Amino acid sequence: MLPVPRNTPNDHSLETDGLGDVEFGADIKEKEFLLDPSVAFFNHGSYGTVPRRVLRLQQEYNEEREVHPDFWTRLNAKRYYDQARSALAKFVGARVENLQLAVNATQAINCVVRSFPFNSGDGLLNCSYTYGAITNLCEDFTSRIRPDVENIVVQLAFPPTSEDSVVEKYEDILNKHPNIKMAIIDHITSPSSVVMPLKKLVDLCHSRGVKVVVDGAHCLGQMSLNLEEHGAEAYVANAHKWLYTPRGCAILYLSQDSHTWARPPATSWHFTGPLDMQFFDQGTQDHVPFICARHGLEFYEALGGMDRIVGYTRAVAEEAVQLIEREVGLKPAKIPKSMEAPNLRMLEFPPLKAFPYSVENLWKLHRALFGDMSVFGLVVPVDGKFYLRISVQVYTSKEDIAALVQVLKKFFQDNV
Repeated sequence: MLPVPRNTPNDHSLETDGLGDVEFGADIKEKEFLLDPSVAFFNHGSYGTVPRRVLRLQQEYNEEREVHPDFWTRLNAKRYYDQARSALAKFVGARVENLQLAVNATQAINCVVRSFPFNSGDGLLNCSYTYGAITNLCEDFTSRIRPDVENIVVQLAFPPTSEDSVVEKYEDILNKHPNIKMAIIDHITSPSSVVMPLKKLVDLCHSRGVKVVVDGAHCLGQMSLNLEEHGAEAYVANAHKWLYTPRGCAILYLSQDSHTWARPPATSWHFTGPLDMQFFDQGTQDHVPFICARHGLEFYEALGGMDRIVGYTRAVAEEAVQLIEREVGLKPAKIPKSMEAPNLRMLEFPPLKAFPYSVENLWKLHRALFGDMSVFGLVVPVDGKFYLRISVQVYTSKEDIAALVQVLKKFFQDNV
C-alpha cells in the first residue's frame, strides 16, 4: 500500500542567491524573466510578469497539491495562505486580521460595494479618473442592483493642477450631495497615472461621515503603504503588477469597523465563521497565486526592496520621457511632481488625421503603432486626447528606450 502523504506543509522558500547583485536592465530580463528578449515591453502595469524563480515555486505547490488534493486543500493550503497573509500584512502596515486576499482588485471592490448596507436615497461617489471596470460597477450597482442608490461622479480635468484643486472638487461635490455614504478613490489612477492626495481625501470624506474604499491596484510594490494609518475603510491592491506574484492575487484591507458588514463575493461554508475563513473558502479555487505572493515579496526584497527598485524605475521613466520629448516631440502630461507615479508616465499625442479621437479609433491606433513592432506600449484615451502610457520595470533598459523612440519617430513622421 502507498504511504499516505503527511498533512504537514513543506518549508517552501525562494532561492535568492545572486539577486542582490544582478544588474537591472537587459541582464535581469535575460536571467530572471521569461520575457521575449527581442521585444521591448512598456506596459508592465497592466499584467505584470512572473520571475522564473517564483514560477518554479508555483509549480512546486501545484505538484504538491496534486499528490493528495484532499490533504492539501483541507489542511495545508490554509497554512500556506496564512504565511502569505502575514508577510503581506507586515509589508503594507496592516494588522493581519484586517487583511484578506482576493483574486483581483476589481473583484475585491465589487464585494465591498455590494456588501455595504446602503439605505434608500444614499449616494455612491466615484470620479472621472476612476478605472473603467469600477465605473461600470458603479453604474450597474446603482441602475440594476440598487436603483435606489444614486451614482455621483466628480469631474476632474486632466492633468490636475495641484493636490488642493482635487481636494476642492471633492469638497464641492460632498457639499452638494450630503447623501453620499461611500466614496471610491483611486490611489494611483489608471490609466491616467495620477497619485491622488489620499490622506487629505480620506480625512475630508470622514469629516462628512463618508466611508472610503481605495482602489490601490497599482500601489503594491510601487509606493510605500501603511494601511492602518491611511484610515480608509477598505483598500485593495493587486500583487501581480509590481510585486512579482502570479496573476490571481490581490490584497483587501478592511478596517476593524468594516468587519461587521464586508463579505466575500460568494456565500459559502463559513457563512457565519471568521472573516478570514469566509474569504479563504470560496468554493474550489486555486489558492496557489495567493500563497505565492509571499515569494513574490521575497523576490522584491532580495532585489533591494523599494529603495533600489523604485530608484531605478523612476530614473528610467524620467530618461525615457526626456528622450521621447527631445527626439519625437511628444510632451509629458503636466502632472504635478507630488502627484506623479514612480513607474508610470503619460505623453500626449498630437491630433492625428488618420486617427481622430474616438473610442472606436483607440485600438486601430494602437495596432498601427505597435502591432507589427518589437516594442509594446499602451495608448490610452483621457479627457478627449490620446496618450502614450509607459510603465517601466527593473528589466527596462536603455536599449528598450531607444527602440521605443525609433518606433514613435517613424510613426509620427508618417502620420502628422
